[in-house]
Amino acid sequence: MAELIGPILDVIRFIGRNASKYLKYQKKFTKYVDDFYQAQADLRAKEADFQQQLENKHHFGKMPKQEVKTWFEKVEKKLGQAQHVEDEISKGKYLFRSCLGKLVDEAAQAMKEVHAEGNFSGSLVVNDPSTIAVNLPTPKVVGATHVREEIYQYLMGDAVKSIGVWGMGGIGKTTIMKDVHNRLLKESKFRKLIWVTVSQVFDIRKLQKDIASQLERNLSDDENTIVRAGKLSEMLRGAMRYVLILDDVWRSFSLEDVGILEPTTNNGCKLVLTTRSERVVQSMGFKEVKVPCFSMEEAMNLSLSKVGQDMLLNPTLESLMKLAVRECDGLPLAVVTLAGCMRGKSDPCIWENAIDELRGYIRNIHDMEDKVYGCLKFSYDRLQRIDQDCLLCCALYPEDHEIYKDEITEKWMEEGLIDEMGSRKAMEGSSHSILQKLEENCLLERVQDGLCIKMHDLVRDMALHITRKRFLVKAGMQLEEVPNMEEWGEDLEKVSLMRNFISTIPQTMKCLKFPKLTTLLLTRNALEEIPESFFEHFPNLKILDLSCTPLKSLPNSISFLEKLTVLLLKRCWGLKSLPCLSKLQALKKLDLQGSGIEKIPQGLEMLVNLRYLNLEYTTHLTEIPTGLLSKLCRLQYLAIHSKLGSAEELRELNKLEVFGGWFHNVGDLNTFASKRKTLYKFSILVCYQVTLYRPMTSSNLVRFEGVTFGVGDEIILPYGIEQLSLCDQLQKLESLDLSNLENLKVIVEVGAGESSVGIFSSLRRIRIDYCHKIKKLFSADWVLSNLEEICVWYCSELEEIITESDKKRSGSKNDTIKFPFPKLRWLELRNLGQLQRICSENGVMNCDSLQSIEIKDCLKLKRIPLYLPQLEIDDEGKLSPSNSLQRIQVRSIDWWQAVEWEHPNFNVKNVVRPLLHVR
Repeated sequence: MAELIGPILDVIRFIGRNASKYLKYQKKFTKYVDDFYQAQADLRAKEADFQQQLENKHHFGKMPKQEVKTWFEKVEKKLGQAQHVEDEISKGKYLFRSCLGKLVDEAAQAMKEVHAEGNFSGSLVVNDPSTIAVNLPTPKVVGATHVREEIYQYLMGDAVKSIGVWGMGGIGKTTIMKDVHNRLLKESKFRKLIWVTVSQVFDIRKLQKDIASQLERNLSDDENTIVRAGKLSEMLRGAMRYVLILDDVWRSFSLEDVGILEPTTNNGCKLVLTTRSERVVQSMGFKEVKVPCFSMEEAMNLSLSKVGQDMLLNPTLESLMKLAVRECDGLPLAVVTLAGCMRGKSDPCIWENAIDELRGYIRNIHDMEDKVYGCLKFSYDRLQRIDQDCLLCCALYPEDHEIYKDEITEKWMEEGLIDEMGSRKAMEGSSHSILQKLEENCLLERVQDGLCIKMHDLVRDMALHITRKRFLVKAGMQLEEVPNMEEWGEDLEKVSLMRNFISTIPQTMKCLKFPKLTTLLLTRNALEEIPESFFEHFPNLKILDLSCTPLKSLPNSISFLEKLTVLLLKRCWGLKSLPCLSKLQALKKLDLQGSGIEKIPQGLEMLVNLRYLNLEYTTHLTEIPTGLLSKLCRLQYLAIHSKLGSAEELRELNKLEVFGGWFHNVGDLNTFASKRKTLYKFSILVCYQVTLYRPMTSSNLVRFEGVTFGVGDEIILPYGIEQLSLCDQLQKLESLDLSNLENLKVIVEVGAGESSVGIFSSLRRIRIDYCHKIKKLFSADWVLSNLEEICVWYCSELEEIITESDKKRSGSKNDTIKFPFPKLRWLELRNLGQLQRICSENGVMNCDSLQSIEIKDCLKLKRIPLYLPQLEIDDEGKLSPSNSLQRIQVRSIDWWQAVEWEHPNFNVKNVVRPLLHVR
């Protein structure tokens, strides 16, 4: 009944009015309905077009105009009313179509009016005043094009979500990110860019507040950090599609603790941080982008952008500017600072003076010390004291000198910078940890694929500036004479004159004593003799390096150096003998590697504190007196070239960790290996007569040369062996058993240009178990025609039994390669979790005599590449009794059913099924 009230009232109204107005709606009802639907469609289409335009233009820093917002509101209202009319049309319950027609016409006209209002001049968007980020002030960016583009592409792409930009102080990380930030303002990918400077003192509450401020929101100071983190997360979640740039981060932190959302594909967010520390980037799991120093071309372009292109008009000034810029060593901050100081300077003398200053201690160039050194010293100051001392020690080397990592860490131990830790291994570990920290903080650079480090020229200048009263460093400066005595101050602690051409030392020295001098480095000079009284001037000298000099003798005054802890005489080939060393009771390290000594120095047995003794390549030293080594009970490092009289002496060196030496028979090796603790590093030669002793290697090596093995001879190898070299013995070897060699990686390593043909040609049996680091067993080039048994157990990293050379591997995959094993009777593979293949995909082992196959717990092995020519079948497809194969044993029937085993003549798995045992 209620549904009729509305239409009845309309009829009553209609009767009381002019009926003619309504007749047109009655007659043309269908036309009005069609017009209504068309107006509705047109309005929705225009709304969709504007929505798309806004989507395209509504990027960071923009918002819709107010008139556009108002228009959208009207559209929504009219379309809502139209929906009501549409519902009435669908109901069809009006008694008179004329009434409904009028309603339809009014709705259509209203929509047309709103449609007509949707004509806006200019853009649909204006600048968003609520967005804080704007173009960040930055000078015109010169150089680092590749790095800037790499960062930009990561941000615009979808693969990388978090980026860590790292490099040394003054390298331009902040400038690069400002440029990328300003470039992103022009894109529509992100709705917000948030820039926050973190700085050295990390304050989680301040960081939370700064991020919220960038979002124009506030966090209560009264709430705890966890609650604030939750609220900040909600703020960022509402921002959506943002880039958060954290500049100048000095330590890693938890994003969750701050309240920073983890970037995902769904939320469309990106994170970027800049830092001086590679460790920060790695520990936070960000994509690393290292900012390198400028090339010379980039540095020149940067300099010209500051001093002006007019410099190029004067060839002399251009040449001098290149010299000055080269001294900045590609550090943008140094280039910019220098250019700012030299802008407008056209006098060549001023430029020459600047070059001199750059090559020495910078004093007069305005702002150079404050800005550049201040920037670098900021990184230096936050290091621990031990790290600072280790860094300063690197400045003792010549400018641009590439230092092997093992050399510099050894130098730190020599200098006493690494605390005594009870073992050499622990001290080396501590040294390498410090080295890694200095690398990660960009105070040392990696070179030669990470084998060496070097100091950036300006870092070295800073170090020398810090130590200017304590260090005298004239390394690698082509000096022919010792520096003038005016430079030898009484406060000197370290003097480095290494890598020069100094041939003589003055007989007299004006300064009687250098009471604080602890380090004197004269390595790689032309010194042939040292004045007798020379060492009397250094009562507290601890480190003396005379390596690589043509010295023929040392003065007896060396005995005055009672505090000497390190004496380095490496490759002093003309040095035939040494004075008595008995008074050097503090000596911990004596390095005579490659020297010309003909006998052990007198008094060596008295050096009870000696930890390090290197006698490698002392080819003129024929013997080591019996009983000598056992008296050096604190030795941790021992390398000898001479043949030991007896290996029994080494048993008493309980602290020995590193050993390189020569045993003249297998018995001495067995004595050494069986009755002492585990070595940290070793390189051992077993040979009757040594001609060329190999030095310490990176692998723990035992090498046999010219040694004959008898049947049943026992060989005991040191625990931790990584490489075993049998050389000419391999062709005669019949049985090889390798067990519990945890670090063994290869059985035989063939050098470049050497042939492996004939290796193991007599081998009949090989058994390997618990050698977890070995990955490949045989080479396809070896001739194993006499091999009868292969047993490999519990080698957890073994991946392949027979590995091919690259040349063979590059051949056609359609050609079957046969590896002949004519005498192989027993093949046993157990618990090889990483074994993926026995040989290559197109290779087979041709086994004429195989009797037993056992493959257990090799779950990654998917193919059995055994070709068994001896298999014969009768007319019924069953094995003939004459077959040599007697047993196949596996652990899992599921593995057996899944594994592939092809045979050219028949389905081999079906044929050998009666021989299968699952257990």
